[in-house]
Amino acid sequence: MEKQSECVQGFLYTALKAEVAMVMQEREDGETAAKRPCLPITPLDSKTPKTPSMEVDMRVRSEVWAAVSARLDDLLASLVNCDHDLKTPEPDADPQMTLRALEGLALILHLAGLCYTHTSSSSILWLSASTLGRVLETCQSLLGGAKSTADHAHIQSAIQLAVRIMDSIIYLTMSSPAEDSGLQSNVCALLSVPWVCELSSVPAYQNAGFPPSLPGLAKRLSPCYSPQVQAECVLLLSLLRGDVCVSWRVCVCSQALESQHEVVRASVVRSFPLLLHHLGHTHHNLTHTTLMSVLEDSSEQVRAELAGISGQLTCILSGSSKLTVNHKELLPLPMILCSRLGLAAEHAGKATPIGASVIQPLLPLLRPSSSSAAKRAFLEALPHLCQHVSLGGRDSDSLAILRDLIGLIEDSDPSVRTLFSQSVRFLLAETTSEPDQGPIRELLVSGVKEAFSNAKLNRDDELRSTLILTTGEIGRAAKGSLVSFCLLRLLHCLLSKSSPVSVSAYTQITALATARGLKLQTLFSQYKNPVCQFLVESLHSRHVSALRSTPEQGSQLANQREVALDILSQVAHAFDFPDLHRFLTRTLQVLLPYLAAKASTTGSALIRTLANEMKANRREILINNFKYIFSHLVCSCTKEELERAFHYLQSETEIELGSLLRQDFQGLHNELLLRLGEHYQQVFNGLAILASFASNDDPYQGPRDITTPERMADYLQPKLLGILAFFNMQLLSSSAGEKDGKKMALTSLMALMKLMGSRHTSSVRVKMMTTLRTGLRYRQDFPLLCCQTWECFVRTVEPAHLGPLLSHVIVALLPLIPLQPRETAAIIHYLILDNREEVQDYLHEIYFLPNHPELKDIHTVLQDYKKLTSRTCDLAAALQLSMRAVQHENLDVRVHALTSLRDMMHSNQEWLLRQVCASEAVEPVISSLVSVLLRGCQDSSPTARLLCGECLGELGAVDPGRLDLSQTHTHGSSNTFVSGVEESNFAYELLTELTRTFLAYADDVRAQDSAAYAMQELLSIFECREGRSDSPGRRLWRRFPEQVQEILEPHLNSRYKSSQKVVNWSKVKKPVYLSSRGTKFSDWSATWAGYLISKVRHELASKVFTCCSFIIKHDYKVTIYLLPHILLYMLMGCTAVEQQEVTEEMLAVLTEGGGRVQEAASSLSQLSTQNQEATSSLSQLSTQTVFSMLAHLTQWSRHTLSARIKHSESGDYQRVVAFLKGIPQDVLAKASLRSKAYTRALMHFEAYILENKENIQDHLSFLQTLYAAMHEPDGVRGANALRREEPSLREQILEHESIGLLRDATACYDRAIQLESDQIGHYHGVMSSMLGLGQLSTVITQVNGVLANRPQWKSDLNTYRVEAAWKLSKWNLLEDYLGSDRKSSTWGVRLGQMLLAAKRRDAETFYDKLKLVRTEQVVPLAAASYETGTYQRGYEYIVRLHMLSELEHAFTDLQRQREGHAPNTATLPSHWPDRLEMTQNSFRAKEPILALRRALLSIGTGVCEGLVGECWLQSARVARKAGHHQTAFNALLNGQNTHTAELLTEKAKWLWSKGDVHQALIVLQKGVTQCFPDDQPLSDQRSLQTKGKAMLLVGRFMEETANFESNAIMKAYKDVTTLLPEWEDGNFYLAKYYDKVMPMVTDNKLEKQGNLIRYIVTYFGKALQFGNQYIYQAMPRMLSLWLDFGAKVYELEKAGRADRQMRVELGKINQVVSDHCASLAPYQFLTAFSQLISRVCHSSEDVFNVLMDIAAKVLLAYPQQAMWLMTAVSKSSYPTRMNRCKEILRKAVSLKESLGKFIGDANRLTDKLLELCNKPVDGNSSTLSMGVHFKQLKRLVEEPSFSQILIPLQSVLIPTLPSTGPANTLHHDAFPGHWAYLDGFDDTVEILASLQKPKKIGLKGSDGRSYTMMCKPKDDLRKDCRLMEFNCLINKVCVLTCPLSNLTSAQHKTTGAVAH
Repeated sequence: MEKQSECVQGFLYTALKAEVAMVMQEREDGETAAKRPCLPITPLDSKTPKTPSMEVDMRVRSEVWAAVSARLDDLLASLVNCDHDLKTPEPDADPQMTLRALEGLALILHLAGLCYTHTSSSSILWLSASTLGRVLETCQSLLGGAKSTADHAHIQSAIQLAVRIMDSIIYLTMSSPAEDSGLQSNVCALLSVPWVCELSSVPAYQNAGFPPSLPGLAKRLSPCYSPQVQAECVLLLSLLRGDVCVSWRVCVCSQALESQHEVVRASVVRSFPLLLHHLGHTHHNLTHTTLMSVLEDSSEQVRAELAGISGQLTCILSGSSKLTVNHKELLPLPMILCSRLGLAAEHAGKATPIGASVIQPLLPLLRPSSSSAAKRAFLEALPHLCQHVSLGGRDSDSLAILRDLIGLIEDSDPSVRTLFSQSVRFLLAETTSEPDQGPIRELLVSGVKEAFSNAKLNRDDELRSTLILTTGEIGRAAKGSLVSFCLLRLLHCLLSKSSPVSVSAYTQITALATARGLKLQTLFSQYKNPVCQFLVESLHSRHVSALRSTPEQGSQLANQREVALDILSQVAHAFDFPDLHRFLTRTLQVLLPYLAAKASTTGSALIRTLANEMKANRREILINNFKYIFSHLVCSCTKEELERAFHYLQSETEIELGSLLRQDFQGLHNELLLRLGEHYQQVFNGLAILASFASNDDPYQGPRDITTPERMADYLQPKLLGILAFFNMQLLSSSAGEKDGKKMALTSLMALMKLMGSRHTSSVRVKMMTTLRTGLRYRQDFPLLCCQTWECFVRTVEPAHLGPLLSHVIVALLPLIPLQPRETAAIIHYLILDNREEVQDYLHEIYFLPNHPELKDIHTVLQDYKKLTSRTCDLAAALQLSMRAVQHENLDVRVHALTSLRDMMHSNQEWLLRQVCASEAVEPVISSLVSVLLRGCQDSSPTARLLCGECLGELGAVDPGRLDLSQTHTHGSSNTFVSGVEESNFAYELLTELTRTFLAYADDVRAQDSAAYAMQELLSIFECREGRSDSPGRRLWRRFPEQVQEILEPHLNSRYKSSQKVVNWSKVKKPVYLSSRGTKFSDWSATWAGYLISKVRHELASKVFTCCSFIIKHDYKVTIYLLPHILLYMLMGCTAVEQQEVTEEMLAVLTEGGGRVQEAASSLSQLSTQNQEATSSLSQLSTQTVFSMLAHLTQWSRHTLSARIKHSESGDYQRVVAFLKGIPQDVLAKASLRSKAYTRALMHFEAYILENKENIQDHLSFLQTLYAAMHEPDGVRGANALRREEPSLREQILEHESIGLLRDATACYDRAIQLESDQIGHYHGVMSSMLGLGQLSTVITQVNGVLANRPQWKSDLNTYRVEAAWKLSKWNLLEDYLGSDRKSSTWGVRLGQMLLAAKRRDAETFYDKLKLVRTEQVVPLAAASYETGTYQRGYEYIVRLHMLSELEHAFTDLQRQREGHAPNTATLPSHWPDRLEMTQNSFRAKEPILALRRALLSIGTGVCEGLVGECWLQSARVARKAGHHQTAFNALLNGQNTHTAELLTEKAKWLWSKGDVHQALIVLQKGVTQCFPDDQPLSDQRSLQTKGKAMLLVGRFMEETANFESNAIMKAYKDVTTLLPEWEDGNFYLAKYYDKVMPMVTDNKLEKQGNLIRYIVTYFGKALQFGNQYIYQAMPRMLSLWLDFGAKVYELEKAGRADRQMRVELGKINQVVSDHCASLAPYQFLTAFSQLISRVCHSSEDVFNVLMDIAAKVLLAYPQQAMWLMTAVSKSSYPTRMNRCKEILRKAVSLKESLGKFIGDANRLTDKLLELCNKPVDGNSSTLSMGVHFKQLKRLVEEPSFSQILIPLQSVLIPTLPSTGPANTLHHDAFPGHWAYLDGFDDTVEILASLQKPKKIGLKGSDGRSYTMMCKPKDDLRKDCRLMEFNCLINKVCVLTCPLSNLTSAQHKTTGAVAH
């Protein structure tokens, strides 16, 4: 029956669990019961009762439970009816029926309890409180009605079932509300029955409130409660809530402890923690008052239970106990549910520890006399106990507990010992903070030692076996030296003669390695020193034992050897060494020092044994390992032992000590200093010994008797670089597990810095920092030590050097901030706060400190510094500082600087755009920024390159013509050609480059050492050092700046040695390009350079290049610098075969490896994009490198020829020229075209035609292709015009595409397809043309059609439909097309991928693609940046970076809008117009940006058609200006949603530009009438501006058609000025039209012209007042009309023919010009200053007075420029001109007195320069001396009071104009940037061999540069000056109107010309 009920219960339980899972899944939105955490049941924590409305009644939701509940009701009813069976049993009554009903009731409640376990945290109702109450009442009634005469067994069964029912009730009400406690009180009454009779008289019973009938019931039934049931009652009473009958339950507990039944007492002890948990902390004293009495109990079981609850007691006493349920399914299901409840043994957080005194009373349970069961129970509770009790202290209680616990290690019971070994790890958890200190370690070590001694003494192998197990467990759990102790103990057992012991020890050693995650050999490496010491001691003692046991000499030696090898082999095998030889190889340098320290014959025998085993000579191994022996002896021996060991070594090696020490002098120092941190004094003494034995040629020549740290530092200084290199190797060594060695190295490094002191440490600070940065790789292992070493460094270095090191140090410290915040902050505090004055000038570099509480005061200082500098420093200065940081030698600083620069540029976008767009030329700071960022694209770090790309994009694609990217103003010394290695310039440049490399590789030790070796050798080769006498070496040394000298100085005496392996170059595959050694640019360049160096025969060159052969493997910038020179010297002495190999290598690069690049690329297509980037980078950079090498050779040949050097007559010159001729020019042209170096391609192509006398007709196609690539339609047309034959389809297509006739190009492609339908190139052309035309839907249709027939072309043609789809905003189509082809990676596809990701809000994909695409754009920029013209050549990629930046910011704004952080706007982003305006004025630059913007506007949630229409209108404007009328028409069609008036205006312009003049005028006039009716006044500025532009256009069209009267045209222009009186264009065109009609209207009559001239001057002046767009037309014409009219009036007056009207008109004109003088900016007059000065002799006094006012105003504003322009007049031979000039100067001085000194100095300088010009020279002289022949001029300039005189460069004489309206006109800076002032003259004056014998002089500028000027005598330079001004004007016009001039550099070369 019992089995059947269990089976039924199991089935029901399974069914109900499944239904509960479904209910919970529905209730909690898919979270199933399997996923829910089963939380601990903590009734006291249930503060918020569940409301009935939230509960799910399972009787309603579960059919199974509904049936079970119904059965429960039936059983209750039947029990009520059968109640009399127990009260009045009748003969026919069946008591078993009642028991079965009661059993069914118990079964159902038990089932509810089981189900409740899984739903305790959910609001699921199984049984209501009322039902449980009914059940309890029924039980109470049944038991209460039982008679004492009833069947005893019957009542016992009923009581047992009732207890089970009460168990279920308690279990089900654990989490019920506290106020509902009546049910538990009734349960308490029934459970207390066995003890009521005995305790009914105690007060606790009276206060319990039990029913009066309870004593009677207890009297009747208490004999029926069996001991087992009493034990269950005690458990259940302990689980009642804390507010239920507290005192009574305590009394019951105390009474039960005195029970005669062992099982009852054991149950009380077991459940005591549960009782305390529920009663709370107020009853914790029960532990001592009640529980501890159990210690006197005679029952072992009871005492064992007490030991078992020790952990739970500590948990309760610490206040962290939690009740939990054991959720493990127990089979069979438990009869008492509450037995599943207990206290949690594991806690999430770290519990608060309590004192050990609480456990101290339990110690008798651990005594030897105690039972094994109690000891085992205590050990099983130990894990829980150790979480709450701190046993790591040295108080008496802790020590007593530890002693007794550790004493169990020798317990007589093996099971106790085994359990102790398994539990010892919990004790060791206390030692995590200080593993090598504390009582636990000490007691364990002493306990293990004593136990092993006793086991050995008693020969107890069983004890030894468990001890080995315990030792292994300790080793696995321990840290620090305890691991070493355990390992040595295990090794000792391993060498035991007992096989079981040895095997057990081996097993534990293996387990120890596994537990620590190490291989056995790695474990050995970690503990090599102690293991070797143990081995030596074992070998020595066994050897001595063998000597005693073997009397015969021969067998004695054999036995000794056998014993030694046996020990060594066992240990080698234990650590998994394959053989003894390898083990000895690894350990010899550690074994020998210990053996040598013995200095005994036994040691000698052992050394001989080791030597024989290694097949080596005993003497040799001692000599070779002497540095290890010496350092060990010095550090570990006393003075007497040391002397004995030295004598021993001398006798063993037969070499005297001094010679032994000098064998490896540097190595001895290195090994000794490695121990400096741990054995300072011993190492110091050892170094003193070394110093005393130093050789005579040692760099240290001081006293040999060293006793002070200062002398020791001087002694070590020459060896310091070698020592640091050794420390680097130690820190870099990959020997796994040698962290102790790394720690020792860092500790010793710190001691070394302290020993060396400030002076010596500062001299090697860069190398020292490299070593410290290497040590940072161990920051996770010992962060505090890393902090200490850095702090020691910064405090040791001289404060004066801290500034330049500031950013280096702080960047290095960043990873330590999270690990050791306080210590790191202290270092930074010392640097920035304590040394504020020294680092003040470098604080701007610190902008990357994280926000951390410890750095708060440092941030305050930095913020104050920024505020202070921001008052005196604008954004331009901040940008300059950022640029300096971007060029920092430290990579981390560069990366932080670029990140900060990018953020600064983004946050100051408005200011940045103002710098770019505010004037006709961008501000110099922007040009400098672009140059810096382009150079940054060459960075070796991909992160830095990517950030440079981001910054370029953030800046935008500035028009190349508006940037000044020239490095110097003149060809000064910095551009001097370096022809060979003999020149000092070569050594200077190479050492400077190596210094950069040395600083750059702060994180790469080997690269830095390679650079150091190269510097050391080069300094020696060129004898570069400071000296007493003048020499080339001293002059070279003095050329270096001080900071470079500081880097070079330590390498003057360093002793780096070459360890390079000789490469057999004959076996290296040629060409190297694309071979296994040439798949990456760095590999190819280094390999090829190495090969070329091996072929250099020139002695000096070979030395120079060989010493650099190490660094070229690490830094390809050095390689690129050296390769041209290497190639030159290689060619000078090479054979014909070698020359041919070089030619083939170059051709392989230029022809892309004969197709191998395509093969490599296709094979890489399946690999990562990183590899694809590497292939692209290889092709780009290698081609550019070849170009640079050929350019160098060409320049060398020209230099050699022009200088008439002897090389030109020798074979060297001939060989180089022959080699250059061997590279075909057409190959160079094609390679240039492929790498987009179009101007270079044109140069080589022209050379090819001329040299080979080729027929141009055969190469017109290539020429046409080249011009088409350059976007130069005139070149394409010109090539076509040269053609004699009918052009082919391809040639026609090129012409059509270049001039924008894309429809015609499409027609040609269609014809080509008809002829060659299988050529995919024709389809590419059709699709490109249609995309260009904007026929996007047609593109999609066409591609789909082609792919339907030729699906194999999908990867080639898919890109077109992808681009069309995103331009059309067809996102579904875009997704399909991108999904159908994963191979395409063109620019259009990449944009499509990013736009689709943006549309999907997939930020991760978007940013991944963005990073990839940016990287792809930076690669070609990096290649292009190695030669001039980088920006123009890479402008396409700059535009793409511009687009990517806009795309990224648009996506960011879109994300913010979607998240509700930013409102949706109906206007274009504010910076978009200016960013478009800054770009090159060409269709190919602007149209891609506009197309992307249209797509971005379509991505947003609310697409604004008007904004998209504006972008279409801009596209139409750009296409029209480029002459692409067909494309412009398509854009106009798409822009119908934009502003109507602007659309009609643009349409009229489009019609006009294509020649439809009359239609254009009609459309425009209709548009003005339609859009701007006269009856609707305009209010907004945009409409007014639009109307004004349209009206002006009407007037211009009317004028140009010549079909309208002048009055109508004049009215049209006047209407414009009436509408917009302050608009430059309206005023200018009105004045211009006045000027045009003036001759016709006045019939050339002067009296009528005066009035019109006044109007013209007025309106030209107004135009200039409101802008500078027409200044070069308006200003000269205005001045000419005014001055000519004044001259005419004077002439007529002089002739007596002038009338009064003319004089009146002249007066009015003079007044207008005077007004203009007041209103216009001085720089505007400066544009025509030459014209004004040329008219200073004007005959009219009134006119001259106005002219003088203007000139004086200009002179006041720009004295430097005006004075140079006036010099010719001031020194004129014509008196009137000279006097008038003086009047102007006096006028200026009267307005500003300080000008007098400047004008006087300028005049004196002019006089002296005239003397220099006119100085007669001897016909034979070619030079003069400034110091000899022109002393006065030299002395004048060197006067301290001499004024600053500007060097007259063209760039600072011609003003830069603002590009916007009147807002910037008056306050515009016309000469931005830094000016160079005259600071002196070069001594040599060169006389040029021409007719006038002009003199070339060198001017020293205040900027440190040298400027070349020519002084030409007896010649009128005014024409030259005007011509230069004219050329400058033409250049400006080219830049503003013709973008092609930027691509081809088609600008006139201009220089400054000053007429004297």
